[in-house]
Amino acid sequence: MAGTFPTAGFTALELKSNTRSRLTESVSGNTQRIKTGSQYFSIKLKSPPLSRQDFNALYSFIIQQDGQVESFTLVPPVVSSTIGTMTGTVTTANVNSTDPAMSQAAGSTSVAITDDGTPSGTLKKGDVIKFSNHDKVYMLTEDLTLANDSAVKQMSFYPPLTTAITGGTDTVIYNNVPFKVFFQSDEVSYELQNDGYYRYEISVREEI
Repeated sequence: MAGTFPTAGFTALELKSNTRSRLTESVSGNTQRIKTGSQYFSIKLKSPPLSRQDFNALYSFIIQQDGQVESFTLVPPVVSSTIGTMTGTVTTANVNSTDPAMSQAAGSTSVAITDDGTPSGTLKKGDVIKFSNHDKVYMLTEDLTLANDSAVKQMSFYPPLTTAITGGTDTVIYNNVPFKVFFQSDEVSYELQNDGYYRYEISVREEI
């Protein structure tokens, strides 16, 4: 089932960056460490006390996901929007003026951004972003300032691009960034306490 999970009012949020690696250690204590998989984010949300009517509306969405089978969209409260001052549409720049369709390849950790006066302000390291042509969410590793000086700026982020970016075409989502996720368990339980209110937690991970 597709759809967007409502996240208004959650009392606690946990966001994790997950990277798979393998460590081997020799008898002498020397270590070798290699990355063995793609990075992904995971999110845990804790609900406020809910009336039965409000809870049932949310739980009906949850059970339609068939446990871990289906994916859906979740916009985490607070952390999904920049702490900077950016306004306007941030667009990737052409990396080669003689070939406007040239892409910034998968595996890159920065992309060129057009500073043409359409957007202005700042994005801050630690902000999450998303490019319009694919679902992966990234985190900025350097501040970005756009001030209409006609220069091409570099936006740096982690993890490396999973999908190539086309200069002049793709835009950057920096507010209310949607994560494409699925539940980390086939079971989602809840509590009904003696005050008559329902409480629950959900744990999801980003779909790559």
